Amino acid sequence: MIFGSNGNTRMKTLAGALVLGFTAIASAAHAGTTLVGGGATLPALGYGGDVTHRQITPVTGSFLYVYSAQAGNPQTSYCQTGSGAGKNILAGVSGTSVQNACPDGSATPTGFGAAAVGRSDLTQPNFAGADSPLSASDYSNYVTNRSSSFPVEFPAVAGAVAIAFDKSGVDTLNLTDAQVCQIFSGQVTDWSQISSASGPINVVFRSDGSGTTFGFSNHLSAVCGGTAASHFVTDQAFTNVVAKYQSTLPSNWVGQSGNPNVANYVANNDGTIAYVEAANAANDGLLYATVNNLDPINDFGNAALPISSSSVNYNYVISGANATTGRPTMAAISGAPSTQCIALVDPSAYANPSSGYPIVAVSYLLANSANNGSDKTAVQNLMWAPYNSTITGSVKTIGKATGLSFLSTSFTQTQVQGCVGA
Repeated sequence: MIFGSNGNTRMKTLAGALVLGFTAIASAAHAGTTLVGGGATLPALGYGGDVTHRQITPVTGSFLYVYSAQAGNPQTSYCQTGSGAGKNILAGVSGTSVQNACPDGSATPTGFGAAAVGRSDLTQPNFAGADSPLSASDYSNYVTNRSSSFPVEFPAVAGAVAIAFDKSGVDTLNLTDAQVCQIFSGQVTDWSQISSASGPINVVFRSDGSGTTFGFSNHLSAVCGGTAASHFVTDQAFTNVVAKYQSTLPSNWVGQSGNPNVANYVANNDGTIAYVEAANAANDGLLYATVNNLDPINDFGNAALPISSSSVNYNYVISGANATTGRPTMAAISGAPSTQCIALVDPSAYANPSSGYPIVAVSYLLANSANNGSDKTAVQNLMWAPYNSTITGSVKTIGKATGLSFLSTSFTQTQVQGCVGA
């Protein structure tokens, strides 16, 4: 499945529910109002239930649909740009705009398509999704371009990162952490080294700024070891992740923008292997490996992923990576607001979980502290929605056997909603 394709049977079924979905939420939504957001592709199936097109209108059972079905909440639109582009659009970086189109295809959008959903009035997105938390440069971009506001960031969901593959003659594949490290560092290059088949291993990676890449590399840098000269680097850009191993990527390694495009490429090209959000892999009917005998669908998301208060750092950003180990580093924001509205989960807290599937990404919801206007209450409700049991209890696209999980946190409604002002 690729953006703009007809999709598989499940997608057709979900699309068939779309008309009913519009009708059901119309009476509960503010007339003529839609919250506009976008960004991360990792949680997109959970958020919207249908990733056939880049610009998602949520369908029945999805997180954003259930949010809109609550009395007083508006409809939503979500553009799958990838985490890096989503943060840039939220920050108003030059060349981006919430009004720019969100077209299907392989190119990364520079906007969230606000005009297409009747929100030509917006000058900033209502919200964004990112699996790579705010970095120092992301924060600088935001305060430079949105000088009267600051970003709001809270962890919302977690996702398993699957190792999907397509190789003739290989129906099952169990990899160890060590083998995953060897494949994506380029030390293992032939299928005969990991299976009964033979032929070159063609690695498919994310070509855009990707939170899935950040989560995957967070695991690699934690478990793969290496030396000061050769190690994985935690980063949202795959070329940076493997730069200590591959200064120039092998010619048979292929980049794709967005989880759905990665999944589609693997599905249609023999000999490929990729890291991809598990829900997208399952949605496309891809084969995927178990890692250390653990399954990214069956051994993840059976309960909310616990995030301890001690692992949450307020008013911190990702400042880079340790030069010797590649592990992500964090730094306090200079001149940060006094509020607890920028919540960064220490990546070490989920780099190598003590139980369950081992490769995990945490996805954040972001918003603006000011200039929300008449959308203020709706945005407040959306930012609280991942922790609102009335909403999460009705969501069918996040939880057991989906590859996605809500989080168990200590955030309070007053804290989260108080971060979003008019």
